[in-house]
Amino acid sequence: MEQKSTFLPAMRFAVLNGVILIVFLLILFLLNVRDKSPIRFISSVIYIGLLYWGITNIRNHQLDGVMNYGKAFSVGFLISLFTALFVGVFMFFYYKYIDMGAMDRLKGIAEQNILTRTPDISDVELNKQLTFYQTFVANPLASAFWSFIGAVFSGTIFSLIIAIFAKREDRTLA
Repeated sequence: MEQKSTFLPAMRFAVLNGVILIVFLLILFLLNVRDKSPIRFISSVIYIGLLYWGITNIRNHQLDGVMNYGKAFSVGFLISLFTALFVGVFMFFYYKYIDMGAMDRLKGIAEQNILTRTPDISDVELNKQLTFYQTFVANPLASAFWSFIGAVFSGTIFSLIIAIFAKREDRTLA
């Protein structure tokens, strides 16, 4: 049996996943749903559903209904990787141009957390920690990077699990 490439179909599903997740995030922004809202959990459910759909669709249409665990995982990983890249780029623009106050909110939350943990911290030390935080976390580029890393990590875990259910071994005798 000829082995077909799954790269381009995985890219198509990654773009589709990215667009759907971005539209969902924009809807949450328009509804003023903030970062820690439990409603954001729905994006993970959407991500898992789209990932499963992508893997099984590629299995059924590209690979004639046969896909071992390793191939199911690698397809899921590719979809996750490119979805993460797509969403990471969007998050940069989101924090830079759409929700410009998000970085200030994150910095305020960080400041409150520092003051709660160490109420007797000096102003100099507080400013040093906040500068570090703003440099490596609370700026659009860093947030996009961490969004990318988080999406790749979660996508890898989801792909490992989904591959268990999406695999389908060839039952025909050679």
